[in-house]
Amino acid sequence: MQHKLYTTFAFFKRAIAFSAFVVAGLALAEWSFGLPLFLPGLTLLIFAFALLTFRIVQLIFKFQLDRFHDTNQVESLLWLYSRFTPSVSLPAMRHYAGSPDFLKELVSHFYRYRPQVIVEAGSGVSSVILSELLQAEQSTARHYALDHLEEYANLTKEKVTNPGSEVLYAPLREYQIDGKSWKWYDISVLEGIGQIDLLIIDGPPETIQKLARYPALPLLKDKLSENALIILDDTNRQDEQRIIQRWKEEFGMASKSIYTEKGTVVMGWKGSGIRDF
Repeated sequence: MQHKLYTTFAFFKRAIAFSAFVVAGLALAEWSFGLPLFLPGLTLLIFAFALLTFRIVQLIFKFQLDRFHDTNQVESLLWLYSRFTPSVSLPAMRHYAGSPDFLKELVSHFYRYRPQVIVEAGSGVSSVILSELLQAEQSTARHYALDHLEEYANLTKEKVTNPGSEVLYAPLREYQIDGKSWKWYDISVLEGIGQIDLLIIDGPPETIQKLARYPALPLLKDKLSENALIILDDTNRQDEQRIIQRWKEEFGMASKSIYTEKGTVVMGWKGSGIRDF
């Protein structure tokens, strides 16, 4: 990864030299013309230099963290390929899509608990991974992925080849939850699917509304099995942290955090017998 110019040590050295030049210029101006410039100018320069130093240290730390995450994503992807060989090309990962370390957690939890009904709030690379996994394992589990955009639902459908996997176009609709209006996927497409053992929440986008993923549990709690697991992505974000806290308070859920690039949290009913809790 190429560092930005303003994060390099060479830029830092030039900033020191420029600062020394400015200080000398201020001192000369005050000595030659009697202008009261030195102390105010020096104060401003020190403040600017302190901000610059802080920003450089901050960016260097970020680059180090990015390198750690890059390594972790490669290792997670290799782990996934060691479990099964995809029969289709995988969609792009990371950024707006699921990262390999998150996908690894999905696969690990499938192996550990063998859910029979899987529902995803949001379709994409995770849908393809789960489809390929179920097909490789010759699993009889049913797998449903919801998407509120028909174009993206169709793109995911093209890569989902497992007979037990379905990508469902579920446009956003209005719901009333405790007297407040919320937008979430049209859950009528899930009628008759049976009790959900694994609910994966990676949608809808946070731009839909504040706490965009909150409605998932109020709307689907009656469809969850006794030992159901909920796996959330993007839990480093403040909205997701607030959602998790509300679910714990309102529905008596337990949670466990897993360190991934974007943050992952696994939730379940308290006293459900799931070892994670």
